[in-house]
Amino acid sequence: MKKILHVAETIKGGVATVIRTISAPPAGDAENYDLVYLIPLDQKKEMHGIDERQIRTFERAGRNVPSLLRFAWQLTRVLFKEKPDVVHLHSTFSGVIGRCVCLLLKPWRSPTIVYCPHAFSFLMESSPAKQKVYALIERALQKVTDVIICVSQYELDKAASFGIDRSRMTLVYNGIPHKPDVPRASGPGPIHLLFVGRLDYQKGFDVLLKGFTGAGRSDLQLTVVGSAVNEDGVESPVIDGVEYLPWVTPTEVNALYQAADVLIVPSRWEGFAMVPLEGMAMGLPVIASDCTSLPELVTDQVTGYIFPTGDHQALAAVLRDLDKAQLLDFGYAGRKRVREQFDAALMIRQTYDLYSAPTYQVELSS
Repeated sequence: MKKILHVAETIKGGVATVIRTISAPPAGDAENYDLVYLIPLDQKKEMHGIDERQIRTFERAGRNVPSLLRFAWQLTRVLFKEKPDVVHLHSTFSGVIGRCVCLLLKPWRSPTIVYCPHAFSFLMESSPAKQKVYALIERALQKVTDVIICVSQYELDKAASFGIDRSRMTLVYNGIPHKPDVPRASGPGPIHLLFVGRLDYQKGFDVLLKGFTGAGRSDLQLTVVGSAVNEDGVESPVIDGVEYLPWVTPTEVNALYQAADVLIVPSRWEGFAMVPLEGMAMGLPVIASDCTSLPELVTDQVTGYIFPTGDHQALAAVLRDLDKAQLLDFGYAGRKRVREQFDAALMIRQTYDLYSAPTYQVELSS
């Protein structure tokens, strides 16, 4: 039996969805794997459906030095106690700290290291100097990584341009389980918009609010689901037609997908977002920015609309022209695309194949 340790410094949002999805081994293979998780204590509820006996936690009070040190210390303890065969690191901070810990413990523990950045840090909107520093760190740490999972072709190609070795990277698109067909209403009434995600700069929450108010349509109603996770949260002002909800369960968010007419994803950068996949699987059209990987999923005028990243006036223009009947057609096309190209079973199979036979076996001397 192979033991897999999933490690995340924070899991709210798409990372939690990915971890939950790949927590089910391929059909007929469950008895061959033992899964363990290290996550923040205050985000444990995000792991619903997973046996609590498999979950290890650390105290996280924001992204600060004490919390990161507690994360590193707990990871060290878990590595010694659990003796995993594979350590799967999720997101940048887990990737940096986790690989440094694994390197220090190399004389005693030598698990296979799988790293999925869920969007490399050097793909973020930042100064060229910061991007160079981020790229330098990633280039150095790739030497102690067996395989790097990129979740979009955009991410893989950009990483290669920043000096990450293509032979260490592999493309595994995020996938979504099959959803049953449920008819969507197309009658008269307001157009219901939905946003699900962190209320921060990366997710373009400020762009959403400006676009919504700039549209100037009284028949638009916006439901915002989520909260700020890091320090760059955006204000949530009181606006007519806008309802704010906290993070909700998958059952509740599925009901919101079903009640909405269109999902808005105004991100400034992404790895490969799970929210538009989830919405499209439910037959929900998507209005998305043209950032990073989103055009690999959303096609303008086919499965929804694409607007220039960060351009709230362009988003407002899209919202002003929305038509419920056309949105219904886009939703049908989106559901078909997800079933054909972004199936969870394929994502799971490809991920577990990497656990069994990593594409790049690292030697410290390389």
